[in-house]
Amino acid sequence: MSDEKLTSVETAALFILLTEAGEALNVKLAQEHGCKLEKRSREKLEKLRLIQVGGTPRRLVLRLTEAGRDRCRAEFAAGSPPPRSGPMGGALYALLLTVDRFLTAQGLSLGDFVTASNAPVADDLPAVPAAPAAAEPTSAEPALDERAVEERVRAAYWKVAPQAGDLVDLADLRDLVDDLDRADVDAALRRLHRQRGVTLVPEANQKSLDPRIKAAAVVIGDQAKHMISMVAS
Repeated sequence: MSDEKLTSVETAALFILLTEAGEALNVKLAQEHGCKLEKRSREKLEKLRLIQVGGTPRRLVLRLTEAGRDRCRAEFAAGSPPPRSGPMGGALYALLLTVDRFLTAQGLSLGDFVTASNAPVADDLPAVPAAPAAAEPTSAEPALDERAVEERVRAAYWKVAPQAGDLVDLADLRDLVDDLDRADVDAALRRLHRQRGVTLVPEANQKSLDPRIKAAAVVIGDQAKHMISMVAS
């Protein structure tokens, strides 16, 4: 494994890719994590074989390699932050060292750690169905379950997107699933956003938003997202 010095931004990019299950759009690093990986640093990480770069020039997809995961684990075990990291850097590396010691004690890899961390939480799990009540005649169509809604959203994206990784306006996507309840689609978008290879981002130029694009946004955290991107799994 290369021991070449990395900048704080380069190291942060590796950590973010690790938390994103090894893959993310370059734009997501900047827009959601505040980590702007410049071309020079991106090429450096690629030359060191810590990441792979794919996609198109406007929609770069970054993938963490096995060597990149090894470098992350080495940073976890370092225990001391890079120079001029400040108190937050010191706190972060103290926490990472604790995580490293736990993984070592449990015989776990970083891959195990990330997989467990990305497991569905209680709010994401399908509700346990209650005991059926007495049957009543009804002509209503049965509601789609969460997985079915997600599959409809995915299918809509691939109908609109020219190619994998392209950003698609949620307004265009919603046109293809307008028969579904808005709340169900919003919930599906939020779940998909936490899954590997799916990214929702805000419109960069907020002043250019027209009413249709603005109305189609989904709020995740405290930010309205207007576009979605998916990469082939």
